[in-house]
Amino acid sequence: MSSSSAVWLVSALVVLATLIHGSHALTFNLDPNTEECFFEDVATGIKVSGSFQVSTGGFLDVDVAVTGPDDRVVYSVQRETEGRFTFISQTAGTYKLCFSNKMSTVTPKTVSFTMHTGEKADSELAEKKHLTPLESTVMKLSETLSQIQEEQEYMRFRERAHRNTSESTNARVLWWSMLEAMVLVAVSVLQIFFLKRFFETHSGPV
Repeated sequence: MSSSSAVWLVSALVVLATLIHGSHALTFNLDPNTEECFFEDVATGIKVSGSFQVSTGGFLDVDVAVTGPDDRVVYSVQRETEGRFTFISQTAGTYKLCFSNKMSTVTPKTVSFTMHTGEKADSELAEKKHLTPLESTVMKLSETLSQIQEEQEYMRFRERAHRNTSESTNARVLWWSMLEAMVLVAVSVLQIFFLKRFFETHSGPV
């Protein structure tokens, strides 16, 4: 096999291996005092990873829980702004990822999350012993690409949250500065008015 054919084959296999892995990314609004859940069918022994980020709303906190088909909680946090999780599915079935904003009664929040399902973590290890060097390289490249994709999505979430925080802070500073300016103008006008009245009242014919 020529070097150009090998490069083409590696590229094609990497793209194919990357497309086979499940990947989901979503941004949604979470209303106050509500819970939103998302579902994913996963086989046994599959590596599942994900991340989440609260970009707007209140104290930027949310409750998150991942539950297996046997109702076993595999990941759970309370009042977190961001987080990441990784686990190996022990039971085949539907896994549930839930976001709760029940601690808030008036403030909606914007939540972004990703969820990736990879290949089997244990059952395919024996098969890897029979792979050619080229196939082993393709699998390593695929795993690396998946990790890079997860990291890029996580960093995009963080950048979006920081940008929203910065814009919100700038808007508050702007409104506060305008309020201070109006207060100063009002105080100056009142001072001029009372000083004028004071001198008019105390002035008279000598």
